[in-house]
Amino acid sequence: MIALVATLGASVLWVATNRAVAGDTATTNRKVLYYTCPMHPSVKADKPGACPICGMTLQPVYAKTMGTNSPPAVVSSNKPVVMLPSCCSMASGGCCQ
Repeated sequence: MIALVATLGASVLWVATNRAVAGDTATTNRKVLYYTCPMHPSVKADKPGACPICGMTLQPVYAKTMGTNSPPAVVSSNKPVVMLPSCCSMASGGCCQ
């Protein structure tokens, strides 16, 4: 009886997890490229499931969206470096700030 309840509980959790993952990908309006394991990025699958190496739930990898308003990751000022001759000399041991 205990084994039957445990099996039933595990199957309900498995179905709920798979539906939650499927529902999550349907509501984001982003295209899923593939599913991968957070611990083993070499594992790629075309549908959700478990990692064959460690058993973790595979996470979706989405296609990048174009036209976002997010700032660039690297900001460059493009300012030239100005070395002052009175401050920066080899005799003084380097450049002062």
